[in-house]
Amino acid sequence: MEDIRVGNSQYIRDLNLTGIFRLIHKYGPVSRKELAENTGYSAATISNHVKRLLDNNFVIETDKGSSTGGRKPVYLTVNPSRSYIISVGIEVNHIRLMLFDLNLNVKNRLILPLINKKPEDIIKDLIQEIKDFCKDSKIKSDKIIGIGIALPGLVNDKKGLLYFAPNLDWRNIEIKKYFQEVFEFPVVIENEAKAAVLGEREFIYPEANNIVFVSINEGIGCGIIFEGNLYRGASRNAGEFGHIIIDSDGPKCHCGNQGCWETLASLNYIVSRFEQETGQIIVPDQLKEKLSSEEKLPSIIKDTARNIAVGLVNIINSLSPGILVIGGDITEFKEEIADDIDRILADRTLAVLYENTEIVYSKLGNNASLYGIARMVFDNNIEEQIFEVV
Repeated sequence: MEDIRVGNSQYIRDLNLTGIFRLIHKYGPVSRKELAENTGYSAATISNHVKRLLDNNFVIETDKGSSTGGRKPVYLTVNPSRSYIISVGIEVNHIRLMLFDLNLNVKNRLILPLINKKPEDIIKDLIQEIKDFCKDSKIKSDKIIGIGIALPGLVNDKKGLLYFAPNLDWRNIEIKKYFQEVFEFPVVIENEAKAAVLGEREFIYPEANNIVFVSINEGIGCGIIFEGNLYRGASRNAGEFGHIIIDSDGPKCHCGNQGCWETLASLNYIVSRFEQETGQIIVPDQLKEKLSSEEKLPSIIKDTARNIAVGLVNIINSLSPGILVIGGDITEFKEEIADDIDRILADRTLAVLYENTEIVYSKLGNNASLYGIARMVFDNNIEEQIFEVV
């Protein structure tokens, strides 16, 4: 288990209380004896802290364990219905809502179409949808510890500001302000790829210290876990690998450059290539169902796979991640792209880096960012939640 700090002041006692709660959350069901053995606390101190958590319903006792003689130990686990977290994923064509309990298990989910309106109107509609979502889930607002919003663009996570979401054409939107004018609980916003890499690490690869999540949708974003921590860089927007240039004579990008990776390896690239070669209009949601009937699509997707691989070579050669996760809507075409990507990576990546990188496809799928933003809300707000009532 992890060490937690022991101190005498009320403040330190409160921190140690939440530290014990986090250990129960991570390792539970766990006994009081196991907590004492792994924290340096006395049995009496553990009992006092656990009693406070039990009295306020943050923790519950579970079935007794087996005994090697003497009393059977009683195990502790988090009370999942004590509090809830709402995750929102705003995408180009959809908005996803997920409700998590305090154990970070999904209790409800909803997908909404994103109607072509002004961003302010979309947010107002979304706020009403969240109210209805909570009502339908029979969750009162005082049981919600926070809401997390994952966005496909550059954000200021401290100010709750969306700088620019190119594929939505949203600029300088004070996302957090809109929600906090209506809801009393805290609001967390984050770039969707950063949220996704945290989701994949926390829920799928909890022991991994170096992960890159490549989110390929209408655009491309990347989230980086470096030495166990989410890497943000000086601007707090590190990971814009979608704008590495892989063809200086390539298509114009919304960022102002030419031949950015996302102009040649995203769903938008597949759509634009298909329209250029056939004269037919198509949207990303139609690509999978038309793959077998439109003869041009297989070759376009094959070219896209090669372009994806070129960008991944650059990521592996520059960052040397232990795990590289390919995620986003492109994973619907895993069968069509995986072999070409694997072949090019094996051929073009520096051998020692390639051999130490596990290349996988997201196990959380389109929901990776919602899992990750839920974890962010939990980490940011659980102390305050406990301090308020315990």
